[in-house]
Amino acid sequence: MKTKEHAALQALHKALALEQDGRRFYLAAAERASAPKGKAMFGSLADDEALHAVVIQRQIDALEREEGWVLPEGIVEAGVDLDTPLFPEDVVAFHQAVRSDASDMDALLFALKLENDSFDLYAEQAKAARDANARRMYEYLADAERTHFDLLMLNYESLSTAGIWAD
Repeated sequence: MKTKEHAALQALHKALALEQDGRRFYLAAAERASAPKGKAMFGSLADDEALHAVVIQRQIDALEREEGWVLPEGIVEAGVDLDTPLFPEDVVAFHQAVRSDASDMDALLFALKLENDSFDLYAEQAKAARDANARRMYEYLADAERTHFDLLMLNYESLSTAGIWAD
């Protein structure tokens, strides 16, 4: 296997682990959320992470079969801004995992960190991609993570200011 394909597979395995970890987190957060809207949002995010994991696993399989980059059905040009980070550069990283006694706010903060890490990985890989299908796949994933981040931030702001989940 060429060095380039090896590096691509390493990045994809890291991406797959992020999506799987994200799904596990969102399922646990859905169980612990205090309100039905929170439970539904976290459950929906878990479903999205499962879909992303399938897309990434299919790409891993294709590269391992030496078929190159394949664009999964349904992925279109994302038009995501890869140069604008989700978090400002000077924000301190969140280091506390969500515990069984964690609040909804703790879960949202941890989820924001997960989405930020995923976005950063996908943006980096999209910018470095020389293959058009690789770039499109990573842009699609980066766009999805930005959407998740925005939804989580909306709920974080709503809970912290009004004490309720956003609609």
